[in-house]
Amino acid sequence: MKITYSKENTHVEDSYQIKLRKSIENEVEWIKSCREARKYPVTRTTNSYVREWKGHNNLYNLGLFTSHTKDVDLEENISIWKEIIWFILGIWKAKY
Repeated sequence: MKITYSKENTHVEDSYQIKLRKSIENEVEWIKSCREARKYPVTRTTNSYVREWKGHNNLYNLGLFTSHTKDVDLEENISIWKEIIWFILGIWKAKY
């Protein structure tokens, strides 16, 4: 898995391949520690990042927007409406 960091974003290529919540949590903890080591901001909770990742996975596994949902961009300083959208999509249990 290729992870690219910038000040405002962490891009995880082929993130759909990691499916288990615990595995995603482990990756997110690693990402947060890498961001901190680079002195990049970490503005969200682990659960917030995990919900966004799971939301992308749910959409990908339903065949929706696959060119955009196969990877995840974990942005910093997201708006409240994005947080709400990822909350809904991330806790929803897609049947695939």
